[in-house]
Formats: sequence, C-alpha cells, structure tokens
Amino acid sequence: MRETVPPTHERHKRRTPISAHGEPAVWVTAGALVLCLALILGLLVVIVWRGGSTFVVRPIQEVTLDDGTVFLGLPLESEDARDDADGGERRRYRVGNRDLGQNSFRWVNDADVASVEAPEDAAMVERREWGVFLGRIERVLIVRNMRYGPDDRRVADGERVTTDFGPATVVEVEAEGLEDGGARVREQLVLGAGQPDAREVFERVHPIVLERRAAIERLNSHRVPMLQERLARLEWKRRGIERRVTTEDDGPALPAWAWTVTLLATAVTGVGALRIWRMVPRGGAARGLRALGAAAGVAFAVGLLGVVTEHPWSGDSISPDRAAALIADIDERSAELSSELGRVLDEINTRRDRLERVRVEIVEPTGGRFSPLSVSEPDAPMAVAGVVRVVHANELGVLGKLRVYLARWWEFLSERPRANGAEGGVLPVIMGTVTLTLLLTIAVVPLGVVSALYLREYARQGLVTSLIRIAINNLAGVPSIVYGMFGLGFFCYGLGGWVDAGPVDASPRGFWWGMIGLTAVIVLGGVVSVMFAARRPGRRATVVNRVAGAAAWVFWLSAAGLAVFLIANTPYFDGWFTEKLPERPTFGGRGILWASLTLALLTLPVVIVATEEAISAVPNSIREGSIASGASRWQTIRRVVLPGALPGIMTGAILAMARGAGEVAPLMLVGAVNFTQASPVSLDAPFLHGDRTFMHLGFHIYNLGFQSPDSQATEPLVWTTTLLLVAIVVSLNLAAVSIRAKLRGKHGAAI
Repeated sequence: MRETVPPTHERHKRRTPISAHGEPAVWVTAGALVLCLALILGLLVVIVWRGGSTFVVRPIQEVTLDDGTVFLGLPLESEDARDDADGGERRRYRVGNRDLGQNSFRWVNDADVASVEAPEDAAMVERREWGVFLGRIERVLIVRNMRYGPDDRRVADGERVTTDFGPATVVEVEAEGLEDGGARVREQLVLGAGQPDAREVFERVHPIVLERRAAIERLNSHRVPMLQERLARLEWKRRGIERRVTTEDDGPALPAWAWTVTLLATAVTGVGALRIWRMVPRGGAARGLRALGAAAGVAFAVGLLGVVTEHPWSGDSISPDRAAALIADIDERSAELSSELGRVLDEINTRRDRLERVRVEIVEPTGGRFSPLSVSEPDAPMAVAGVVRVVHANELGVLGKLRVYLARWWEFLSERPRANGAEGGVLPVIMGTVTLTLLLTIAVVPLGVVSALYLREYARQGLVTSLIRIAINNLAGVPSIVYGMFGLGFFCYGLGGWVDAGPVDASPRGFWWGMIGLTAVIVLGGVVSVMFAARRPGRRATVVNRVAGAAAWVFWLSAAGLAVFLIANTPYFDGWFTEKLPERPTFGGRGILWASLTLALLTLPVVIVATEEAISAVPNSIREGSIASGASRWQTIRRVVLPGALPGIMTGAILAMARGAGEVAPLMLVGAVNFTQASPVSLDAPFLHGDRTFMHLGFHIYNLGFQSPDSQATEPLVWTTTLLLVAIVVSLNLAAVSIRAKLRGKHGAAI
C-alpha cells in the first residue's frame, strides 16, 4: 500500500508555542490566588488558635527531678532536647512564682524527670500583681496588732474568737511589754488551717473580700476623681478672676456693638452682592459680584469667630472688690471640698487596711515558701484581696473548665488592665480603639468625598489637577511616623496650643488692624482681577484676561495667607483654657481628637482615590439625561452621581478604617499611652472628651510584646489581643460592607 506523503506546506507548518495557549496563564493566576488565600487563611488560623487557647485551663503537674527538686508547673509545648545525646525530648512548664525569685517558665529534660503527678489539691492562683502562683492553700488568717492596757483582758493563745468571717483561733506571734504594764501584741486569727479546711474557708471568705474591695475601688475611681476635678475647676476659676483683675490693659477692647455692626455690614453686603449678581447678565461683572459675595461671607465668618472667641459682652476686667468677694466664695467652697476629700481618703485607707489584714498562705513545694504580701515583705502572707481567682485544674471536669475559660474571657473583655497592662482586662483599650476608628472615619470620609468631587466634577483637567493627583498618590506612600510628627507639631503644639492659650506672640492692635485694612485692599484687588479675567462667551482670551487671571490667583492666595496670619496672631484672643496652664493643657497636648485627625490625614489619599474611581464609573449618559431634564449641575451631582458612587465611597471608607485601626507609630506621638484611668468616652458631659489620652489595641500589643518586664509570660496575651484587634476590624468592616450592599441594591453599583 502506497504511503501518503503530506503536502510540503503541512510538513513544515510551525507548531503553536505553549506560551500562546491560555491554559498556563489560567493555572498561574489561579495558583497565585490560591497562594494568597492560603497565606491569609493560615495567618488567621494561627491567630485564632494561639489567641483562643490563652485562657484554656491546663492541668497542674507536680514534677520530681532526679536531684530531688520538686515543683508545680503547667505543661506547655515540648521539643527535642538539645543537650541530650540520646535524642530525648524536653518540655516547657509555666511555673510562675516570680515574687519568690523563680523564673516564669522552666525547661525540663524528660531524662531528668523522676516522676510526674497531678495532685488534686494543687492550685493556680491568679493574682493582681506578679502573675500566677502555683501552690497549695494551707491557712487562711487575719493579722492584727493589739494594744492591751494593764487592766484589759488579754486574749489567750489558742482561744476561739468570733470575726466577721466566722470563728477563728488566736495564735500569738509576738508580744512586747509596755511601761504602763500593758502589752503590744501581734496576733493571728486562724480561720482555717490544713486541707481541706483552709480551702473551704477561702472559698467562703474570698467572695466577701472581693465585694468589699469593689466598694473601695468604686470610691477610689469615681468619688475621689470627682472631688479632685471640682477642686481643680475652682482653682482654674480663681486664676481666671485674678488674671482679669491684674492684667494690664494694652488698648481699648473691641466692644460688642462694633462686632454687631461688622456682622450686619458683612451680611448685608453679601446678600446685596448675590442679589445684584442674579440681576446682571453673566460675565465679568457677575463673577466679580460673586467673588465679592464670597468675600463678604468670609468676613461674616471671621466676624462671628471673633465674637465667639473675644466674647466682649463678658467684660475685660473685674473690680478688686468684686474679685475679692468671688475669691472668698471660691476659698470657702474649696475648703468644704478638701474636707470632704480628706474624709473619703481616710475612709478608703481605713477600709483598705482592714481588708489587707485578711491573709492566705499558699505554699509552693520547691522551697516550702508561701506567696508573700509584697517583695519588700517576704515574711507576710499575701492578702486575700490580691487574689483574682483560684483554679484547682486537676479537679475540674469539662463543664468546670469551660466555666473558667468563659470567666477569663469575660474578665479580659470587661475589666481594666492591671500590673501596667500586663494582666487584667482590655475594656478601655477596646473603647479607645473603636472610638478612634469611628472618629477618623467621620473626619476623613466627608473631606475625601468633597475633595474627590471637586477634582472630578469641577476642577479643570490640566497640569495643576494632574500635579494634585500625583501629590495625593505620593502622600499614600509617606511613612506613617511622618504623619505622627506632623500631628504632634501642628495639631498638638500648634493648633492645640493656640486654642489653650491664644497666640504666643500676639500682634499689637494697631498693626493688626493695619493688616486688616491691607487684607481688604487685596480682596478688592482680587474682585477687580476676576472682573477683568472674565471674557465673553465665544471669544478667545486676550493678554489682559490672562494677566488678570494670574493676578487674581495671587490676590486671593495672599488674602488667604493674611487671613490665617490675622487669626493666628489676633490680640483679641487669649485662649479658652489659659487658667489650666501650665499644669494641665487641654488641647495643647496629646489627645484622641488630634490622633483621629492625624490618622484622617494618613488615610485621606485612600478615600480620595476610591471616591474618584467611583464617580468616574458613573456613566456620562446618566449625567446628560439629568441635565437634559432640567436639573442643575449640583442637583445632578447630589441626586444622581453621589447615589451611584456610594458603594465605591463605602469601599474607600472601609479601606480607611482598616488601615487607620491598625496604625501604631503615629499614635505613639499624638495620644496613645500605656495606661490611663480616664476614658475618652464617659457618662459625664460632654460624653466624648477629645482632649484625653487613650489606649489602643495596636499600641497595647507593642507594649505587651516588647515593653513588658516578662515578655514570655505576656506572649499569650499578645496573641489574644491580636485576635481581638482583628475581630474588631473585621466587625467594623462587615458593618460597612452590609451598608454598601444595601446601597448597591438600592441605587445600583457604580463599581
């Protein structure tokens, strides 16, 4: 059979290269997506696993080594022993007992272990200071110092007495005779000793002690700060009165009627200019009158600001007799408050002293020592009030361990930090983080949307607009610490210092009014330049139009700069909070308001870019249809463009929230602190205190991981706090995503 030979053009046909096929590109892109998802999911799994296991109840093991050493520890991870030639393993135990000089953690080779037991009476004590303590409850007692007179009946050693916590046995520790025949005796009233009596007594006494401690903390955290704040306000009021009496008058103050005339004149000028502008045809005159109306509006706003800041109706000085009467009244009220504050502090000290007398001896097996009251008092057993929780882990079942696990989570979410943030809860940290995120969102979204609207809908697309967009994109790449330095210098020390104390070097009143006149001349020149810069429709711009347009820019920018100078150096404003200085600056220091504005500047490029993309995605046919229906440009933007772009705007807000909530470097400079008693949100007016410092989860993680004296012990809390931060950011983002989905379903998606 004859073989068929293919034609020459088929024999030499070139094969299609693999790169021309689409399948490899699909696999590569899909693989990249899978890799990204795997990395994200892996990170979340690690955070959830490590953060969620922090409060898990672990068994307490009593380990006996070959050399006779015995210790209690919580078993953690294990690894290959590095110094074991046989290739054995070693295990890490959490030992605690830092106040006794022991390490928080201990590595033990399996080859060195003689026996491992799980005693039921072993307890893990969670303390308010110095972390956990592992041991056994041996005694519960009350320590007291008694002074007996020569005729007083002295309680005998071993006698049974009745206390607030039940019957107790008296044990005399030390006695000292006095010159009058009496004696000073140090006694211990033993409520319970040995197992299981001591444990039963402790479980009965501990809730009572915690309740009394909570009452003391309420007095210390509410009543005392309230009295101290009232005393401080009276002192500030005194300073204000003295300043108004002794301040030398450097010239006549601007009276209230002058401010009123200024306001009325600017209002009438603005209304008249706008009215004339509507009557004349569009052109140079109309633009000039519109500029004049804008200038009148600015003058009105400046006049209103002057009235508010100067408040001339309140008077510039107080007569010496009136001042003396006011100061005498302040002194009387201050004396009453000081007396009440002293009584409250005495009551707190008395209650605290009584409460600290109730002690518990928890003995560890390594050296047979009990948990001390403090490092400076190693021979005194710890106070029951210093115990947060005692967990006998080896006796607990599944439900018992679950209850302890949930109780630890509730404590973590609902209480304040203690031990400089290394222990306790994170409630003020959560409040600070959420408040900061909401404030920065409220600040950045309107500003970013308005800026994007002007760039996309009103600004002439040219070189200047392109440069502005390039600058905005470059701002997104500026390191966040630079924003922190700017916020500290401009907001805290600049604007905040001006609000607190007024201008540092106020201009003389004559010079200041001369600059007011110069500003008015420049504004008039800007109005005239706008008139000459305008051209009739259909005609090309002449040299005069171009020169006048450039001059208008110069005039208006100069007027804006002079306006800022006049406000910053006004001699009619000496600050709203001068009386508090220098001890307690209000807005002249770090605070959550300046921190939120700093983060708003940091995230502003994100919102502007996202909003511009959303606005540009709205079809032009919709705009044209709206205008053809008779709507103005602003009506089209407000009712057509913005509703269509809302999903994209919400996307920008979500990105801004996510980035702002995770920033730490700027907050270290403008408001975040390790620990604070006062929260930026409270039930006291004005409820949101922008001048207060705050705690932040990101900064809290940094402190736990790198500033804690025992970083190994705080490592689990680092993961838990990270889990909480991720949960808060995800929750806020989910809320924003749900709002965006509703808007998209209502108005349609633009992007």
